[in-house]
Amino acid sequence: MNSNQLIVIEELRSNFLNEVNNSNSISTLTTILLNDSLYRNLLDDIDYSGEDDYSSFNDVEMFYLYIHKQRDLNEKKNRSASTKKEYLRDLLLFYKQLMENAHHFELAIEQITGFQLFKHLNHRHIRKYQEWLKDAPLGKSGKPYSVATLNRKTVIIKSFLAFLFNTKYISIPLHEKVLSSSVRSNDRPNKEISSSEVIAILDYFRNNSIVYGILAVLATTGIRVAELCKARVSDIDYFEGDYWLTVIGKGNEERQVLIHSNVLQAIINFRKRRRLDFKVGPGDESPLFTSAKGKAYNYKYLSNFLIRKINAAELDIIRLRKNPITPHTFRHGFALISEEQGVDIRKIQESLHHKDIRTTMIYLNRRQARKNNAAHAWKNSNVIQNI
Repeated sequence: MNSNQLIVIEELRSNFLNEVNNSNSISTLTTILLNDSLYRNLLDDIDYSGEDDYSSFNDVEMFYLYIHKQRDLNEKKNRSASTKKEYLRDLLLFYKQLMENAHHFELAIEQITGFQLFKHLNHRHIRKYQEWLKDAPLGKSGKPYSVATLNRKTVIIKSFLAFLFNTKYISIPLHEKVLSSSVRSNDRPNKEISSSEVIAILDYFRNNSIVYGILAVLATTGIRVAELCKARVSDIDYFEGDYWLTVIGKGNEERQVLIHSNVLQAIINFRKRRRLDFKVGPGDESPLFTSAKGKAYNYKYLSNFLIRKINAAELDIIRLRKNPITPHTFRHGFALISEEQGVDIRKIQESLHHKDIRTTMIYLNRRQARKNNAAHAWKNSNVIQNI
């Protein structure tokens, strides 16, 4: 990291406590801390001491060390840039909330110096923070966070606090008092979508080559929208009569998904609409799907764009649904339709790249419960006919 960037970090360290009401402070600090060029310098400082001594560091540097911590010599097995960004934003928001609402947690913020807030926390502060976070109107439409959002934030915060304790930056095992926020099946929004619903939605957008092209790929491959945004033209190849798209999933692990011939034509039509060529081969490293400006889509932008388009469609299946359809709904749909076609659950798990088959089962459990309901045996019986 160059001297100008170091100066910026020093300024952010000294001013952050005074900028907690400035929404740009988290965005700015996130951008700076994502640069990993300072990481080895900090490791050198630790090594020169002859022992794992983190006492001279401050909270910002501990954020930095935690985010960029390497677990493997293979870079693909370490945190991706997008994961680092999500973790940083959640951790900096956690930090900002502690400072902005210190009185709720009985935290004497005015006594903290040297940008070492975490060294002043105890179990009571963590308990009161979680009590506050559970009910605070911080979610969508001014409502509290969903159980799934609370669970994600809790996992990240607990992991970070464990890192602080294991490195002896703090002396109290704060992570041991962080309550879990596990997601039960009833807490999960219903993301079921049937084959007839998928066909109806795709048919509705058939003349919109942009939306149709993207949805055709999501529905027939089960890939995540973030994986679609990373795909390049050169990631499509031809093997033994089929087209395959190589995508990079969670943990930077690669897998291949089958691109049916009519879906490939939908991709070609998308690119024609964008005035882009398409040729299978290793030469074209440009994004497979691009915005109107010719840039790779940001996955959050694309997700929100698709949600708006789909849920504004004049279809009864949209109007009658309790939960909106999202790009991730089509991932669930891929699992459900695959099961309809007689595909074994292990093959569905592998195709979706789920590490744990229980995740795949979550996609299928609601339908399985309906199929296995004892009331089916009543159909056409004397009992039901006489009720």
